[in-house]
Amino acid sequence: MELKEKIAFYKVCFDSMQAGILVFNNERDIVLANIPISLIFEYSSEELRKFKACKLFKNCGVLKNFIIHSDKQKYKTLVELIGVKKSGQEFPVEVSFGKIEYEGKPYFKLLLTDISLRKKREKKIKSLNYQLEEEVKLRNIELEQVIEKLKKSLSKEKELNFLKTKFIALASHEFKTPLSAILSSTELMAKYADLNNFEKRNEHLSKIKSMINHLNNMLDDLLTLENIESGEINLNITKFNLNDLIRDIYKNSKPLLKKNQQLIFNNNDDKEIYHDYKIITIILTNLLYNAIKYTNEDGSIKVEIKSNKKNIYFTIEDNGIGIPINEQNLIFTRFFRAKNALYYPGTGIGLNIVKGYIQNLNGAISFESTENKGTIFKIQLPKLNTYEQESITN
Repeated sequence: MELKEKIAFYKVCFDSMQAGILVFNNERDIVLANIPISLIFEYSSEELRKFKACKLFKNCGVLKNFIIHSDKQKYKTLVELIGVKKSGQEFPVEVSFGKIEYEGKPYFKLLLTDISLRKKREKKIKSLNYQLEEEVKLRNIELEQVIEKLKKSLSKEKELNFLKTKFIALASHEFKTPLSAILSSTELMAKYADLNNFEKRNEHLSKIKSMINHLNNMLDDLLTLENIESGEINLNITKFNLNDLIRDIYKNSKPLLKKNQQLIFNNNDDKEIYHDYKIITIILTNLLYNAIKYTNEDGSIKVEIKSNKKNIYFTIEDNGIGIPINEQNLIFTRFFRAKNALYYPGTGIGLNIVKGYIQNLNGAISFESTENKGTIFKIQLPKLNTYEQESITN
């Protein structure tokens, strides 16, 4: 092969390589550049031979460092640089350096690849990875929330099973007492009927009626509790006089008083208000019945009612057995009964109902209690006007 043919052949090989090849001297003047270099940087071969190699890169320091340290390292691979096209557009390139000598002079070759497409793909992959990581984080959070809900559901189920067991024990005891009394009174009535003793028969009829009312009240409490739990309380806001309310409660409470117990009502408010008459009656009756039940003979129960422009305040105070300090945080819990109240009749749902109703009326309840000295319950209920009736019932 002739010399010219060899040169032409080498040039074809030189220009047909996929990578761009750039050769520059010690002063960084471009000596040779193949066609891929021209295409990548958008310069002609003639234009390139007029430039220094630094013109093609944003940071020329890498070229300078390679020239300076070229004796120590013959070849360095895969260095990423920022190339600069003729238009001024910057783009990422990957280069490798090598040193050659020709006729006793040092030259430096640079193999270059445009990695713009690869970088876009890497960026897209990073973005997808980030999105995937965020999605995984979100799914993990959702999974943790589901696990937490399951834990709460299991805990709730255990609590419900415990409460169910406790309720069955309480209910069986509470229902057994009045049912036994009814059975006993029925048998005695039959006996007194034969003896034509109408007075004794009527006495036992009254007892049966009282026990049936007691059972009905317990069933009403259970239904009320279910309605409160499910949020199905239908408020019936009406206009009524506070004194009428107090008179009804006093009338119903008086027969329950123990020997020498005193029930004192202090009401300085003879005004008409808008509220749910039945629910307020249930709230006060529950608290009042508890005060009577847990206060010994010769004890006293005081009920005080005050109001201002915005609120009505009820205070029920007794000097009964009180609530143990270590159990005071539990008294509004369903079916809870304090250790010093176990020998008194009750299901342990009254205060839970009271609190549920008060919350539905946008009110508040608090108490102070000392064991063996007594308890004070304080209730605050907002006053309503005709414009507020609809808002509280919705």
